[in-house]
Amino acid sequence: MALDLSRFAKAFFEEAQEHISALETLLVAVNLRAPDAEALNAIFRAVHSVKGGAAAFGHKALSEFTHDFETILDRVRKGKLTLTKPMVNIFLRAGDVMRHHLLALEKEVEPDAAAMQALRLSLADLTAAELEPPPLLEEVEPAPPPRFRIEIHLEKAQYASDEALAELKGDIAGLGEVVDMSTHSIDERLLAFVFNLNTDIDADELRESLEFIVPAEAITIAANERRAGAARTPAGSTDAGMFADDADGGFGFFDSPAPPSPEPPRATPAYAAPAADADVQLSSLVDASSIRVNVAKVDQLINLVGELVIAEAMVSQAAIGLDPDQQTRLAAGLGQLERNTRDLQDAILAIRMLPISFVFSRLPRLTRDLAERLGKDVDLEMLGEDTELDKSVIEKIADPLTHLVRNAIDHGIETPQERIANGKPATGMLTVRAAHQGGSIAITVTDDGAGLSRDRIVAKARELGLDAGDSWSDEEIWQLIFTPGFSTAAAVTDVSGRGVGMDVVWQNVHALGGKIEIDSITGQGTSILIRLPLTLAILDGMSVSISGETYILPLANIAQSLQPEESDIKTVNGSQVVLVRDEYLPITSVAELFNLEGGQRDGDGILVVLEMDDKRAAVRVDDLLGQHQVVLKSLEANFRKVKGVTGATILGDGRVAFILDAGYLVSVAHSVAREKAGALAGGIA
Repeated sequence: MALDLSRFAKAFFEEAQEHISALETLLVAVNLRAPDAEALNAIFRAVHSVKGGAAAFGHKALSEFTHDFETILDRVRKGKLTLTKPMVNIFLRAGDVMRHHLLALEKEVEPDAAAMQALRLSLADLTAAELEPPPLLEEVEPAPPPRFRIEIHLEKAQYASDEALAELKGDIAGLGEVVDMSTHSIDERLLAFVFNLNTDIDADELRESLEFIVPAEAITIAANERRAGAARTPAGSTDAGMFADDADGGFGFFDSPAPPSPEPPRATPAYAAPAADADVQLSSLVDASSIRVNVAKVDQLINLVGELVIAEAMVSQAAIGLDPDQQTRLAAGLGQLERNTRDLQDAILAIRMLPISFVFSRLPRLTRDLAERLGKDVDLEMLGEDTELDKSVIEKIADPLTHLVRNAIDHGIETPQERIANGKPATGMLTVRAAHQGGSIAITVTDDGAGLSRDRIVAKARELGLDAGDSWSDEEIWQLIFTPGFSTAAAVTDVSGRGVGMDVVWQNVHALGGKIEIDSITGQGTSILIRLPLTLAILDGMSVSISGETYILPLANIAQSLQPEESDIKTVNGSQVVLVRDEYLPITSVAELFNLEGGQRDGDGILVVLEMDDKRAAVRVDDLLGQHQVVLKSLEANFRKVKGVTGATILGDGRVAFILDAGYLVSVAHSVAREKAGALAGGIA
């Protein structure tokens, strides 16, 4: 019975996609003037790894395509083909075809055979550019390719039939020229499958390919390298006399028809790592350091920990009614439970945290392709690629970031001719930066292009019937570009002009509870800042009482709380402000915003100072109830979107509490202050 590899299929698809992503990154970064030899080898290995897996899992079309692909790459890395920009373009398209083919296979739909065949023809055409090999000295003949002797120990029960063994031989035949193949019985359980292999790949690549076919622990590879100074024999010769053991004894030997070496070779027992093979030991350690886990399982853990946080709050709430003696003993246990719950929660949330490089990695290819289509020269700089945030945030920020980069290249950065005429370098600069700021992550996309034109945006807004007053600040005018259908492009192209991209950016960012800020100077460039929460699952909050109800304010946005003196509160043209550290801050009331009955609206009460996007405002509350972690539940998914509320949570007593949107409260406070007062100079009553 043939070996069943279906349970490894998911791992193959994931690893193959990783190899293609690595291929794309390396191709985009390659220096055409002086290609790095190691980079070219890494490009070759990426394609070869996909080929090995495709052959092992019986994906013949993909295996044949990658074979043609690696043949061209092998000529490039050996200097027989000169790497050019058109060639890189073909290689990138080949990577795209491989990616789509793999997705089709994974979803069990018919792959696009025509696209793959077209790329195979393009790859075949590249052979016409092959350079003449350098002349060789008459007495020096080409060296034969590396030759390996391989022994694989197999379970007889799995390879009892001729068909199963024939299938294995067919898989191995795709790795190179197989000679001297034989099988013999080791014991009642194991069968030894021994063969010599002529191949261009090295031992590490060979082992990697074989591990797609048979278990890693069943493989032993011996290198049959020529001794230094051995007589040269024409390539392709099968004369066994020219092979001897490697000078450094790195792999060892099996018994073979070759003449014995000065030190007898020692075979490595099957299913046991050689003690002297440091590479094998290191590989085992690396493999054991990480595992692949389905995201759904991690999400389930997140939900369970969230429920545990709620249950812990309920127990703490119930303990309040106990007599003091019992409460003291219970408090110690609850304190330990709270610490353990927080540690567990932090550990599980850390599992979901991924570096933003998962998103950034697609930008070099996007920048390169789009700049080439538009006839522009653009250098991309990426900073903070190791910055981590929640996987769910990463998945949803990919599209907005892509739109911002496309917009910067299309609308922002000028053509080389325009830049030179304006006294700028011909090559534009695009910088994408990520960094942690408090309890959020800040992603900035900055270009040194033409900047935003206030006049064009105002004219387009009025053309669409939008309100755009002359007294509006630049920041308010810039926000108009996020209006659905808004575009200042002169014509609709396949890149832009339909007014959809920036609207998508705004929708996705605000769905994540994030904010967008734009800073632009005409003629100098534009910077767009996106601020997002690190995670969407759990947050630290401050419980406050307003009109008899409990609300949650995000702790990351709270600067301070105070009970102001009457003399610190002033009225500016009908709007209240409070003096905090020599700065007048506008005051807003949640009770008034939500039309709640009762509560402190004017004089008494506590003020909580909130910070958002370098702006501060004071929010009036009745009381501070305490600080604790809350599990964020989506209000929009379970009810509908409510202005001023980012979500809801369940309190320890089972009641539902709304989590207030700090950014909305700060924005409303400043908007009301501007409308009522205009300016602080208007007079203080």
